[in-house]
Amino acid sequence: MDRKQEELGVHILENIRNELYYYFPYLDGAFACIHGEASDKTRTIGTDGEAFLFSPQYLMELYVKKPEAVRRGYLHMLLHCLYLHIFRENSEDRRLWNLACDIAVEQIITREKITVLKTEENEIKRKTLKALGSQVDSAEKIYHKLKTESFPFRLEEMESAFHFDDHTLWDACTGEMGKKTKEKWNRLLSYTAANRQDHRKRRGMKEGDQSEETGTIKSGRYDYKKFLRQFSVLREEVELDIESFDYIFYNYGMEHYGNLPLIEPLEYKEVNRLEELVIAIDTSGSCDGETVRRFLGETYSILSEKENFFHKMKVYLIQCDCCVQDVKVIHSEEEWKEYSRNIVIQGRGGTDFRPVFRYVREQQVKKEIHHLKALIYFTDGDGIYPAVKPDYETAFVFLHKTEKMELVPPWAIRLVAEQEGAERRR
Repeated sequence: MDRKQEELGVHILENIRNELYYYFPYLDGAFACIHGEASDKTRTIGTDGEAFLFSPQYLMELYVKKPEAVRRGYLHMLLHCLYLHIFRENSEDRRLWNLACDIAVEQIITREKITVLKTEENEIKRKTLKALGSQVDSAEKIYHKLKTESFPFRLEEMESAFHFDDHTLWDACTGEMGKKTKEKWNRLLSYTAANRQDHRKRRGMKEGDQSEETGTIKSGRYDYKKFLRQFSVLREEVELDIESFDYIFYNYGMEHYGNLPLIEPLEYKEVNRLEELVIAIDTSGSCDGETVRRFLGETYSILSEKENFFHKMKVYLIQCDCCVQDVKVIHSEEEWKEYSRNIVIQGRGGTDFRPVFRYVREQQVKKEIHHLKALIYFTDGDGIYPAVKPDYETAFVFLHKTEKMELVPPWAIRLVAEQEGAERRR
């Protein structure tokens, strides 16, 4: 495959996801748990529950001709995963089951009446959905209706009207790996149902343009020492090494040689500390001002722990909603104090964690960041996560235990207020 075509295909699906995120903010968990991937397993596009697998040539040609079809198709495949259609085993008639699943998701999408999802009017599709009535039926119910021949159309006509993705990829959703994938989507289904009820406003992908004064920043009760210690590096620092100082010889010299100490304390010592650290703060609309203030308080408590950092430290403090809003590079405790006195929360838009990781990567390429061991991201967890693990450890920090912790990627670490240290998601 052509590498550029693969990358362009992934980029197309990422852009579509961002567009759909505006209309379906409660699907944030589902959006975060799947990604696009070029594959020779299909000549068109489909999903195995872990990725949207696509033929680059097919995807680009379809997107050029009918971008609305790809947009609708993305949601079509996502709903197949969310409603566990892809995990159906031993159905009496696999062909009818595939059609029933396609009709079920198309019924849901059509009822949303969203302009960017409208495709060319299809008479068979329109009449079939009309025959189903106003109530949304599950794939199982539609499957039984198809078996009883409740629709006045030939099977081939209905398949052509409702088909979008390659269902042969569903065959991979078996065995131990398929079981784990099913468990993931089962959890996401429960989360999405609750999230839809609780979502009081559309976050979307709108960049925030509001500011908020933080007021007094108070220190909190997170314990980061165990987490940070994993990524410290050994280096010599110029400071008095009191631990290696021998008082016996020192006192002997002072007493017998006219206040002349035989041994002076060493002017350096070897220490394990962090050289670089990135601290990102979610300043989206879903993260309220009090939460952000507590995050900032925790940031200060980390920086005020002198045993954590070298004297010449380099800490990136990044505010981000759906894009990087503000970056401050702090080299000392004094700089942090100065910054904290006048800090203003920037953002209040949508939630996307990926821009922070892209920014860090840019700084690494520019050689501004050399030895990054860890990134800490303060958030309520309600956003789009990176699909690929970076070359440093990442911890997402929550004020309290929440169902949204389940959305954290397997490669990241979770820190919570109720527990000391880090809990790795399994």
